[in-house]
Amino acid sequence: MKIKYNEIENSIEIKDGLKNQYMLLKFIMALNLLNAGLNLSDVKETGIGFIEIFWMILGILSIFMIYVFITKKSTLENVPIEKIKRLKEKSFFGKKRFSLELIDGKRRNLMELKTQSEIDQLRKVISDRCIQN
Repeated sequence: MKIKYNEIENSIEIKDGLKNQYMLLKFIMALNLLNAGLNLSDVKETGIGFIEIFWMILGILSIFMIYVFITKKSTLENVPIEKIKRLKEKSFFGKKRFSLELIDGKRRNLMELKTQSEIDQLRKVISDRCIQN
């Protein structure tokens, strides 16, 4: 992952390929939803059984995930400084995960931060720009 500050545009440039990953996940969720719809299309004739309940749950989960990816997640590669609310750090089983919380309520996940030098560089850029940490 490459994170650097662009002084001309007053933004943070993030190169991690997250946009492609999220697009693929949205496509897979849409395929799940289509498949669930096709499998549930004849439920009036066959009745509700275990397989139909499974497809209903899978369809509902796919709708929820598509909603989350569209409304709560951001894939911006060029994040303007004025749109950043704060840097959020979570620890999950001892592994630190970082995300940028944006003013519009979305989050830009920083999934590829692996080394301590990358984390220190990110914190330096954030603190230099007076963004809450």
